[in-house]
Amino acid sequence: MEHFSREQERLTSLFLRALVLTCSSALALVAAPVAAQVSSSLQTVTLGAVKGQSVTLTAPNPGTQSLTLVDGAITNLPTPITLTVAWDVTNSPATTVKLVGYFANPAQALSFGGSSISSVQIEAQPNGSTDWTPVTSNAVGGVGTSGGSVVLYTSAPTDGTNKVGSYTVSFRLRLNLTGGPTTVAGTYSGTFNLMAIAN
Repeated sequence: MEHFSREQERLTSLFLRALVLTCSSALALVAAPVAAQVSSSLQTVTLGAVKGQSVTLTAPNPGTQSLTLVDGAITNLPTPITLTVAWDVTNSPATTVKLVGYFANPAQALSFGGSSISSVQIEAQPNGSTDWTPVTSNAVGGVGTSGGSVVLYTSAPTDGTNKVGSYTVSFRLRLNLTGGPTTVAGTYSGTFNLMAIAN
């Protein structure tokens, strides 16, 4: 009889454990139902990117030059001036890139005290040229001054592969006082401006 009671207790214990496991599994299934996916309608953002066209110059080399001024003579500045012009004009129609040199005040291109030398007496030898040109032209596309400018370089038309390009320009300057004026002794100074333009 005692043996029967122990066996009954063991079977009851096993039954209760199985019942607990079954109930736990059932509860887990009830507690974690499979959720249906829900989505919104599709919306979009339109993106765009714009790169502006550009023309750039490196600093001229050398950036400073001087000479010995001699009345009634032609005197060259000692060294050619070089700089690189670069352009990216892929969005524009075909044009050309020009390097323009100019004096802000042509009547006083070089000055000392009350004495001045005008841009008429200053000549440039543009890139690739053998001729000397007085710095007396007008502005180009708004770059330069009236009567005090000179074009030092003109690119090939900017179409096809030349819409993006660069070129190293070399030019010379000289002072031509063969036609005057007579100057006074002193140290004359002035600024020759350089700017590139695509037009």
